Amino acid sequence: MEGCLAVNAEGKSGGLVLMWKASSMVEIQSYSSNHIYAMVHNEDDEPVRFTGFYGNADPNKRQCSWNMLRRVGRSVKEKWIIGGDFNAILDNAKKEGGLRKPIALVEDFREIVHELSMVDLKTDNGWFTWVNKREGLAMVKERLDHFLISAQDVNSFPFMETKVLRQSSSDHDAILLDTEGRKLGDKFRDPRLCFKYDVCWAKNEEAKNIIKEAWQSGT
Repeated sequence: MEGCLAVNAEGKSGGLVLMWKASSMVEIQSYSSNHIYAMVHNEDDEPVRFTGFYGNADPNKRQCSWNMLRRVGRSVKEKWIIGGDFNAILDNAKKEGGLRKPIALVEDFREIVHELSMVDLKTDNGWFTWVNKREGLAMVKERLDHFLISAQDVNSFPFMETKVLRQSSSDHDAILLDTEGRKLGDKFRDPRLCFKYDVCWAKNEEAKNIIKEAWQSGT
């Protein structure tokens, strides 16, 4: 049976939902208006701790969000992934337009990432995940949405892929994390990996020399 846990938004801010397929066993550990903390069991792999996260939109209250992650982090012994809207950037290079973010807010986010030994996963396409829906010089773009993973667990997901999914009805774009996104399926074969040889090439001296040189050089 498929499952779902939803946490209502407060006004126009926040709101979290965690959904899972019947093939996955998910145990909800705790939740609040800022997080959903769950243990995900897959058939063939070790369990993974997942935290869906919403950083407080009020900068004066954001330290409470970081402290919540600290409390969760103290109980984590498994692989850990955090994903969501952090309402924060790791440096001002993750922002385009508008005033620069106060350095104290940027450093607070960096500190919690470092303290929890997490790595910010870069998206394979796109960069910014939020835009203020204005035009010209008034437009501001920021990378507020992130997936973080324990630094020691990055190599456990060699086929991991992250993407930005463009949204037209929201000021936020969605981000997708697929732990097997780069893994070739049994039914898929990249045509670039398929080599074909035509016997007529053997009659062409120039072609023979090109093939011979490529073979000997290993290219």
